[in-house]
Amino acid sequence: MKKRVLFLSSRLPFPLISGERVKNYNLLNILSKHFHVHFVSLTDEDIPKEFFEWAQEKNVSYRIFKKPKISYLKNLPKAVFNREPLQVNYFYFNDVQRYIDSIYKDFDLLFPTLIRTAKYVWEKDKPKIIDFADSIAQNYLKSKEKTKSPFWKLIYEIEGKRLLEFEKKCIELFDRAFLFNIEEVQYFNSPKVQWMPHGVKEELLTYNKDTDKYKNWIVFFGKMDYQPNVDAVLWFKEHVLPYINPEITFAIVGARPTEKIKRMEKEFENVKVFGFVEDPYEILRNAMAVVAPMQTGGGIQNKVLEAMAVEGLVITTSLSARPIVGAKNKEHFLVEDTPKGFAETINKLYETKNRYEDIRKKARDFIKNNFTWDIYEKKLLNTIENVLKGRK
Repeated sequence: MKKRVLFLSSRLPFPLISGERVKNYNLLNILSKHFHVHFVSLTDEDIPKEFFEWAQEKNVSYRIFKKPKISYLKNLPKAVFNREPLQVNYFYFNDVQRYIDSIYKDFDLLFPTLIRTAKYVWEKDKPKIIDFADSIAQNYLKSKEKTKSPFWKLIYEIEGKRLLEFEKKCIELFDRAFLFNIEEVQYFNSPKVQWMPHGVKEELLTYNKDTDKYKNWIVFFGKMDYQPNVDAVLWFKEHVLPYINPEITFAIVGARPTEKIKRMEKEFENVKVFGFVEDPYEILRNAMAVVAPMQTGGGIQNKVLEAMAVEGLVITTSLSARPIVGAKNKEHFLVEDTPKGFAETINKLYETKNRYEDIRKKARDFIKNNFTWDIYEKKLLNTIENVLKGRK
């Protein structure tokens, strides 16, 4: 008889437009193969038809709490009194808590994702695993020095220390905590904290659509209302773009570009902003290079993994290269941390076509051997088994 998992998320897995949604989608697919899954989520958006079709196909039961954006905002003042992180307060609702309280005893494992949903179950006497994804605390504390946005600098300053205390409490109360950045695992130095690298879609490892249309393009790929992605593109615009050959097109591909990002098309003749693209992998595979000049953020960048999986040539910073454990500079990607380094590398690529073809092939092989959802599934099931046995 299958055991039962109560899975909590602060947003729906659909549409698949961000790393978090893609990870939750794959995680839920894996869990639904081996367990009866009940999915509880919050949303301020209309529930897409594809969610209902997916839930029926995977036999996942669900309860979705749809609330207007103003309801979330009204939760923020609570942080003044309870000293908990803003985003924990933002996603905490009494009616959701009452629902969880009424059903949790029927489940063998409680599984919240991100600290946003941890509070709903963290004191329940049941086997519990939390998927941090990455340490938002460490992300914020590092990012406050680098972000150009005054708003985000203030948020990082306020939230950083609160988040760190909250994450430490989660580690204390949960049986396991997953992180996909090995340096963050080492920072917490706890047997309860486990490294869980994510995967890429299986079909990307055999993706082979070739074209010459993008041979003079460099591409940034990612959800474009996510602040670390915005920070990266604006840094590139200010420090690198003016110094690369104007014949090179800089393409920004990703859902929900902000107004600042959209305006770049008017500021530079060689910039294209696409927003959501149905098949971005044709561009990533065939572009001269995929740039990931991350200045803020933490954890594994799914956009880097996916670009490597389709044999894209990735130029990235140390910040997003380090979490990809085992990958090496000039073997699986190129690492540049200075504007001059980025500009010189891109200009040399333009002048000498087909440079670094060996890196493209080695990148795909590396992803195939280290970052697939099959590998993730084996680690996940082994951990769940150990947690359930440990509680017995």
